[in-house]
Amino acid sequence: MRCFALRLAVALLTFAVGVTLAALWYTNRTEEIEVRVAPETAQVLTAGRVVRAYEPPPPPRPRMVVQGGVLNGKAVAKPSPAYPPIAKAARADGTVVVQIVVDESGRVESASAVSGHPLLQQAAVAAARQARFSPTLLSGQPVKVSGTITYNFVLQ
Repeated sequence: MRCFALRLAVALLTFAVGVTLAALWYTNRTEEIEVRVAPETAQVLTAGRVVRAYEPPPPPRPRMVVQGGVLNGKAVAKPSPAYPPIAKAARADGTVVVQIVVDESGRVESASAVSGHPLLQQAAVAAARQARFSPTLLSGQPVKVSGTITYNFVLQ
């Protein structure tokens, strides 16, 4: 009970200090007012406050990395992974999912195994690094794509 009361007191004190500091910070700031006027009649008004004429925002830039989902179908070259001898001896098989980032030119920039048998993951990642993809375009510009590749290992 004593520990709970101490934690409650610390939480309330932290909250009170945070609210006080936020209130002080906001009251000491200079107010800024944005005036939207036509560019040909842009005037800056000063009445003890900072006033700026409206400028339209720049066009949105594409995100650095686009989520592409499963990228198996977009591969131009997808080499098959070598079946590791130790995995054959252990009779390991199944599906390995590899998370990749493809650069603007279609080459795999990074690869890491997300799921699958541990004995098969290294072979799948090595094969994924050698895969090639067609460049992904967003508004006519090539962009990086993040997605997954699935490899199926089947014992024969």
